[in-house]
This record gives sequence, structure tokens and C-alpha cells, in this order.
Amino acid sequence: AISGWGLAPEGAGKISKSRGGGPMTPEAMIGKYSADAVRYWAASTGFGKDTIISEERIQAGAKLATKLWNVARLGERALASYSAPEPPPALAPTDRWLLARLRRLVERVTTLLTEYDYATAKAETESFFWTALADNYLELAKMRLYDATDPLAEGARYSLRMALLTVLKLFAPFLPYVTEEIYTTLFADEGGSIHRSAWPTLESLPTSRDNVAAEAAGDALVAIATVVRRYKSEHGLSLGRELARLQIATDDATLADALRASLTDLRSVTRAAMVEVGDHLDPALQQLSTEGAMRIAIQP
Repeated sequence: AISGWGLAPEGAGKISKSRGGGPMTPEAMIGKYSADAVRYWAASTGFGKDTIISEERIQAGAKLATKLWNVARLGERALASYSAPEPPPALAPTDRWLLARLRRLVERVTTLLTEYDYATAKAETESFFWTALADNYLELAKMRLYDATDPLAEGARYSLRMALLTVLKLFAPFLPYVTEEIYTTLFADEGGSIHRSAWPTLESLPTSRDNVAAEAAGDALVAIATVVRRYKSEHGLSLGRELARLQIATDDATLADALRASLTDLRSVTRAAMVEVGDHLDPALQQLSTEGAMRIAIQP
């Protein structure tokens, strides 16, 4: 296995041992952005391919490590002293969506690393972390995570613990320091070092009777959240701005049942005081969009 060359950006001059060159020495990059950030850049290109030494990519690695730390800190309140029960607790559609996506990720990343395609493994883990876990699941499940009286609060805690612990292990070869710090702090009950822990397997993750349906329901919830976020952004409103009413209409009975089972999560992510699911929209409301089998309207 032979890596490519690390190249200086255009106009930065040739890199050499005697004259240096490039944007900054490796030691300076590590000192400024962290070893994890430099490893992130180094793992972004596959074997045999040259790559420019990009300070921008190293900054992206530092941003990822910071976000991983912040997500762990956010989850600490819900996960402190929490041990996952066996069998798993009752799960909301949002939880089943996250865990179905997680199973697919573990299978995919394990295959990629077995084939030495570490750059794609890192990229797909990062995509799951940002789009599924950080940007959507945490916002959808936030009310359940911090309300112990909610009947599905346990499902949110269980799913967040499972997803965060698994993502840490998938990131560990690329970001060894921040993952070790989070693991030994937040998952002390696991014992030892993350680098000596068992690699995630499908057998270690909860199973679902229908992962395809779980992913479809979760994707619908994310689509609703995206439409509402877009509306707020286009109208200069903060994402935390409360809405008076959100209405979703669909003729798909299975989807309608999943949405009704997710009313708490929809209120959490959209900040809507009232969420209604039916087969038609109130004409007095402002219709926002048609997303697949859904029609969405709000009262600001």
C-alpha cells in the first residue's frame, strides 16, 4: 500500500527537506489545528493519489472534532450514568430511523475498511454524523431526551447512546484523540480505551422488523423539518422561532400513523405549538410545499 505525494498549493513553491515550502510545516499545523485535524486531511485521499496540502481541509477536520465534542457534551446530560437496557426500550419512529441508518453505515464502513478504502469510510461516517445525528436526530429527539416523563424518553436515550458510541468507534482510526477523550469520559462504563474496544457489528446493534419502512418514516420527518427551516430562513426568522400551527396532510395511512407517533419530535424540530396530521390542509393556513406523499402548511 503506497500513499501519494502531499503537494504544495499552486504558487507555494516546491516542498523540500532543506527549503521547506507549502502552507505550513506539519508541526505548525498540528500546533494550530490539532493532530486529529491533520490526520483528517491525510485520510481524505486514497492510496496512490497525490493531494494538495490544504489548510482548508485541515480546518474542516478541526471543525469536525469540535462538533463531535459538542454533540457529546450536549448528550452528556441525557446519557450520564445511563446503561442501555436489554432488550431495547420502546422506540419512536425517529429512533428506528436513526438505528436503521446506523446499521447500514456499520455494514458499509466495515466493508470499505476491509477493502482498504479508508477515505470513503471516513467520508461516509462523517456524512452520517452531520446529516443524520447532529443536524436532524438531536433536534427531533431533543424534547424526549430532556423530559424524563415522556413515555418514549428511554427510547431517545437508548438510540442516542447507541449512535454516539458507534460513531465514535467508526471515527477512532481517523480522530484518535478526541474519540478517546469522549469515550473515556462519557462511556466510562465500557472500560479501557476506545482503541481496544470491540469494533461495531450488526450483531451488536438492535434489529428492526422493517428497516426500509423505518428509514422512509424518518426521511419524511427530516423532509418536514427541512421545509420549515427553509421557510424560516427565507423569512429572516431564527430557527428557534415558535410557530402557532403546523399541519401535514397525506393519503398514505402508514405514513400518517408514523407521523402521528412522532408529534413530540415534530414539535421539537419545528418549534410548532400545535402539530396536526390529516388527509387535507386547512385553506386558511399558508401552504409551504409538497414533499413526496405529504403536503405541508403552517400558521406562523
